[in-house]
Amino acid sequence: MSKRSIPNVDWANQLESVIRQFVKEKLELIMREEMKNFLEIEQAGTPNMRNGYYQRNLDT
Repeated sequence: MSKRSIPNVDWANQLESVIRQFVKEKLELIMREEMKNFLEIEQAGTPNMRNGYYQRNLDT
């Protein structure tokens, strides 16, 4: 019985490792896409004017 339980434990550990890696990769992909979409929306709506902008009427 002990001979069969050791490979099962190894198999379970390997399966857990594969599942963890799969979930990690998918979560990282989702977070990258969320960040990409957020940055695209931010830039599409307004130009890069972080210090503010107003119309100036200057005679030169």
